[in-house]
Amino acid sequence: MCTSKTPEIILNPEGIVRIKGRWMMENNVTFSKELSDWYDTYISDLNEINAIDIHLEYFSCFNLGILISLLRKILCIKLIPSDLPVNWYYEEGDEEILDLGENISSVLGTPFNFILISDNKSSADLSKIQA
Repeated sequence: MCTSKTPEIILNPEGIVRIKGRWMMENNVTFSKELSDWYDTYISDLNEINAIDIHLEYFSCFNLGILISLLRKILCIKLIPSDLPVNWYYEEGDEEILDLGENISSVLGTPFNFILISDNKSSADLSKIQA
């Protein structure tokens, strides 16, 4: 499902939901359908979730609502512990992404762990970070 304009959304076997990449398209019915199908499949074969990792480089205002809706659905699953860590990664100097994460955390009423990715951390280092 991941393209240059859509994020990678995966469920890691260790119980990590990961949303990563760029979310650039506007009103893409196909991607919204794929996202809905992904969620339905995920719910039907629910594993224990240990963390939600979000590392978006960019997303539009249109997609903000979709992201909040998706997170709200995931966080409302009764099997998910109330202290489930939501890790919001942002790159050094990217105050806009940090601010968006803080706003989403506030809207959802769920505390996020804000994790700074400095220029000297590689993608491999990011994949090792777990809450």
